[in-house]
Amino acid sequence: MLKIGEFSRLSQVTIKTLHHYGELGLIKPAHIDPTTNYRFYTVEQLPRIHRIMALKEIGLSLEQIGLMLDEELPAEQMRGMLRLKQAEINQEVREAQRQLAMVEFRLRMIEAEINFPILDVVIKRIDAMRYLSFFVDLPSSKKEAMGMAQVVKAINQAIANGEIKHTGVSLDVFYGETILPLESPELQENQHEILLGVEKTQQEITIEGLGRLTVRDEPAIEKAATLMLTGENNDRLKQFEKVILLRRWAIAQGYTPRDLVRYWHHRGPFQTLNREEFVIEAQLPVDTEE
Repeated sequence: MLKIGEFSRLSQVTIKTLHHYGELGLIKPAHIDPTTNYRFYTVEQLPRIHRIMALKEIGLSLEQIGLMLDEELPAEQMRGMLRLKQAEINQEVREAQRQLAMVEFRLRMIEAEINFPILDVVIKRIDAMRYLSFFVDLPSSKKEAMGMAQVVKAINQAIANGEIKHTGVSLDVFYGETILPLESPELQENQHEILLGVEKTQQEITIEGLGRLTVRDEPAIEKAATLMLTGENNDRLKQFEKVILLRRWAIAQGYTPRDLVRYWHHRGPFQTLNREEFVIEAQLPVDTEE
């Protein structure tokens, strides 16, 4: 028999924790002296306390560990519990990676404030054009928004059928003073619009899953600060940062940016779904004080 202090030393589990585990029924003393209430354990109990600590190490709750220690628990149920924990850890890792990316982004933005990077910005005029327009649905409790691959497939099918008289021009437009990335949870309804350049004879159409695509004649933009974005090893966050810097560049040059940014796809999702092959022109309409 081992006194509780000896068992604590061998297992490297505190006496307080052993008391707690005993109350929960995870590991009970092999013997309790009726006179002194001293607790005694055996070396045969060391594998059990080691298993408890190993399961605790992977993040299982004490309640789950109690179930795992039950010899009558079916193997499939044990696998299910571990798979659930695996999914939970994966989600935590993704969230931690997202937070890390945002921290790194903030650090780069601070650095950019100190050492403003050289940007290949060109001020240009954008011609008037006719577009088919639709706003991207946001996921809701009633239905899920279509993924980009589904959107592209539906539009390409409509082009092939002759329903869309496409000129080859396509743009993403994001409205609002704050520049947000495509997947940002802060995007609101009617904040992300897709524009498809079409011929003058184009009429409004309805596409299943996308809804009504309306025709709009977009006037010319006299001045836009533009910046070319490429795949850059698929680092979309760096592209997003460049567009934020484009707005700051425009302000530093004495322009007043409008509350929207356009992404003209010279080669984009309607040509390829491989983002590393994308060639996109970020267009920030600007005004000058007269």
